[in-house]
Amino acid sequence: MPGADYKLVKRLDLNPLVRRIILYQQGCFAGGIVIRVEKDLTENNLGSHVLLVCSKIRVVTFQGPSSTSSHLDNLIAQALAWDGETTLVVGAEPEEAIESPLIQLVSASQAILP
Repeated sequence: MPGADYKLVKRLDLNPLVRRIILYQQGCFAGGIVIRVEKDLTENNLGSHVLLVCSKIRVVTFQGPSSTSSHLDNLIAQALAWDGETTLVVGAEPEEAIESPLIQLVSASQAILP
């Protein structure tokens, strides 16, 4: 069964050979990874742009109230962090005549703390 990345390539009429990085089931943790990876990709491939699409779907883990328990903690967590999506286009060395960057990402790193 094709993933969301395949459907997105088809809907945007992108080249089928476009390079894709897919991170599934990572939750909020994936956001930091993706920002670091997209910064590396754009800085090391001048003139390139990266389309970042993040989608968090919690409906698959929904648990409603039951006769034995109110599951109030689950309902509160689901109300605070429900489904969400975001899309960014990231590039390095913008062409100021046609592009107007909103944010400059200065640094992205990862470290293991003792």
